[in-house]
Amino acid sequence: MTDTGKKAILVVDDEITVCKSIRSALVQENYDIDLALSGEEALQKEQVKRYDVMIVDLMMPGISGLDLLRSIKTTNPGVQVIMVTGYPTMKNTLQAMQIGAFDFLPKPFLPADLRSLVAKALAAGEGQGRASGGS
Repeated sequence: MTDTGKKAILVVDDEITVCKSIRSALVQENYDIDLALSGEEALQKEQVKRYDVMIVDLMMPGISGLDLLRSIKTTNPGVQVIMVTGYPTMKNTLQAMQIGAFDFLPKPFLPADLRSLVAKALAAGEGQGRASGGS
């Protein structure tokens, strides 16, 4: 959670149009939303700010969504990570869930489905308590 009391969300996708459409789907919920266009950028942002939810694309050049998930869960186990992909497979889904993803959302998805899943992820994060560190 940010200093303003808003829930902090990081959207990570190598396509800016996807990042912006996810942000527009969530903007009415009054979240503090940041965008990252790569796994590397996401890791930099995560060092500076603690996020309540991260929405991460599975397939990205450089650091993949699964590698980013592994790294984030090591440094901030309390963050809820929603994986999104245009190429859903049972193997990817199981792998992401085993690493600690909250859920998996196949593209394309409806804004209402995304909002509902983010709300569930935030509620789950509240229920398990926040990881210590950061403010």
